[in-house]
Amino acid sequence: MSIALTPATEQRLQRELETGNFREPDALLNHLLDLLEAERSNDTATDKAMNDWLFRNRDAVNAALDQSFAQAERGEGYSPEESQAILDRHGASRIANAA
Repeated sequence: MSIALTPATEQRLQRELETGNFREPDALLNHLLDLLEAERSNDTATDKAMNDWLFRNRDAVNAALDQSFAQAERGEGYSPEESQAILDRHGASRIANAA
């Protein structure tokens, strides 16, 4: 396989090779491909875990959604400004607790 690189990409690869972490471009590219595969694997695992959780809890999630929609229809929700204020307070509280 032959790969054509833009001058900017070639410079980036050259700078990385000059760090001394990789002797050959092939080693650097293999490392980058390993990182991409690991990232894809992690994304897939996260997606699967989320889908599994949603599937296991679908009745509770659907009930909560139904309740939320009914409240909104009755006008029992928050205005956008009220919602933002609640989120801001919650975020500030999380930051304070993390410190």
